[in-house]
Amino acid sequence: MTISDTISDKDWSGFEQKLRSYVARRVEAGHVDDLVGEILLRLVRHESDWQAAKSPVAWMYRVATNVVTDHYRRHAVEHRIVENRDLSELDGLFDDALSSAPQEELARCLIPLMKDLPAKYGEALQLVDIEGLPQAQAANELDLTLSGMKSRVQRGRLKLKQRLVNCCAIELNRRGNVVDYDNNSECC
Repeated sequence: MTISDTISDKDWSGFEQKLRSYVARRVEAGHVDDLVGEILLRLVRHESDWQAAKSPVAWMYRVATNVVTDHYRRHAVEHRIVENRDLSELDGLFDDALSSAPQEELARCLIPLMKDLPAKYGEALQLVDIEGLPQAQAANELDLTLSGMKSRVQRGRLKLKQRLVNCCAIELNRRGNVVDYDNNSECC
């Protein structure tokens, strides 16, 4: 007996819609179809586990949760790879990109804005936000107290945000992701 044998077409369609809605609440819209496909593929590949489950529906949602978690782990690894690059290497990172998503375009603006911050703030942001060092370790490298480092990073982020807001009108969705922006000046 397979999953599709035990679930009617109507039930399957309802499940797929619920699954799509479940995933859409947890990831950006552009990733929903891929993740739903990956979830369905895992369900088929691990059909024996589904048959052995006490609560098959709960098991299916556990698979869905795992796929979404894996998606964010992959995204975090990719993000760390980009963060660990030297700022000078990042200057042209998005120049040859085929897509010009608003987030990528704004990321390109952060580099020159960050370089224009006072050195103490730029250095703190470089260590913590770009190189990914814990604030305690960054504080040791800069010979600061942890509270001093936290203040410097927080002030640096505020200054960077203010420069970005002065430079661009940014439109965010309800999750805080950049949807669109309008460059108000030649700052980037």
